[in-house]
Amino acid sequence: MADLTAFRVPFVLLLAAVTAVAAESPASPAGKYNVLFLMTDEHNAGVLGCYGDPVVQTPTLDALAATGVRFTAAYCQNPICVPSRVSLVSGRMPSNLGTFGNTANQKYAGITTLADLFVRAGYATAWFGKTHWGDPRFPEHGAGSANKRAAKEERDESFGRLPQESQVSKWPKEKNPEHLTANEALAFLEQHRDRRFFLGVSFVKPHFPFTIQPEFYERYRGRVTPPRAPPELIAQLPALSREERAKYDHAGATAEEVLRTKAIYYGMVSYVDEEFGRIVRRLEQLGLRENTLIVYTADHGEMLGERGIWYKNSFYEGSARVPFLWSLPGRLPRGRVVTTPAMNLDILPTLADLCGLPIPAGVEGSSLAPVLLGTGDGAERIALSENYRGNYAGRMIRTARWKYFFYTTGEEYLYDLTADPGEETNLAQRPEHREIAAELKQRASAGWVQAKRGVREIFGASAGDRPARKKKRSEP
Repeated sequence: MADLTAFRVPFVLLLAAVTAVAAESPASPAGKYNVLFLMTDEHNAGVLGCYGDPVVQTPTLDALAATGVRFTAAYCQNPICVPSRVSLVSGRMPSNLGTFGNTANQKYAGITTLADLFVRAGYATAWFGKTHWGDPRFPEHGAGSANKRAAKEERDESFGRLPQESQVSKWPKEKNPEHLTANEALAFLEQHRDRRFFLGVSFVKPHFPFTIQPEFYERYRGRVTPPRAPPELIAQLPALSREERAKYDHAGATAEEVLRTKAIYYGMVSYVDEEFGRIVRRLEQLGLRENTLIVYTADHGEMLGERGIWYKNSFYEGSARVPFLWSLPGRLPRGRVVTTPAMNLDILPTLADLCGLPIPAGVEGSSLAPVLLGTGDGAERIALSENYRGNYAGRMIRTARWKYFFYTTGEEYLYDLTADPGEETNLAQRPEHREIAAELKQRASAGWVQAKRGVREIFGASAGDRPARKKKRSEP
């Protein structure tokens, strides 16, 4: 794996190092494969059939895993929307681009983005659905007026973000913004069926507000299990998570509300799988599947009540780990499971490598092609994540065995994920583990860009910091 620490430099120095990228000449003619990039927002990787959930129904994504490669230890680079997406589309840690919170104003000056890579290679290039990453220069992007109107109507109908406010949708699924985004994707495939294309399709669901149509909710009502939230795990929470648990009144949700919300979340996951299925089926009908590389990931996870917390902004597996599927029939191994750490910022160089395009200069991720193809085991690979929230800043490192994360407040956590996949025993302060904790902290800290003052003071309150809306509750 490339030495990540070599690129972990302050934003100003990084820009100086990559300004030459803007002068790159167009790449060689279109690469080897089409690319269909599927993405969701706030998808807990554990809520997928191919990741071992015995209840959820996700036939489309499970089929991608069966025909391709599934990573079990893939992580986002900041478990909140904008920084994670900025990292994905640039192949860089978000803090190295000056992106710390949910303000989507990144311009990518002097940087070859994911969009630039495929445009320069002559691909028809588009990204439909949620963007939330500034302007990485996709020629076709966003959503049409009907899609935006549907999204606004859904927000207006919603009772808010709290588990206590989850509800069954009152409108048909055809009015969901995800359905309209999928329609845009289908039209793109028809239009560009005879040329190389890069098509990104990004859904908001299963991000809160927790709401889905009755047909999906009823699949899971009474079938989901309560989240794992014993007092001893809640007591271990970092100060940031304890504050957010209080801020959003997570402890105030009744057992009935928690189970309803979890069932609705499972329904949202099945729903996005259904919409992805429409796109994959059309790809097959057009005879394009065998030459199209499909990637699926999410910008971050969802704690879903585990440890007594919801949403993201934590380094626990439910929040920082993401689903990570790659499928290209006949080229990638079928049903391969990779346990080596991987990152969303590895996606850009990996796509370039597999498609025979030049990997842009300055990317901090590295190609996963050897791991995907089975020509390398990736034993030395690591994954990094960072988070800036209120007056807290923290960083995480994941190796094959260990996960370590710390905050500038002095809190630190070390988990042996081989022996303790549920992250129940924090080993950071045990004398016999102090050496490995210190080593991992040093590796995670190398070149880290930290805010010198509170993040809220520098960047202002983000959308995620706004108080929850209070509306009259209704039971479905």
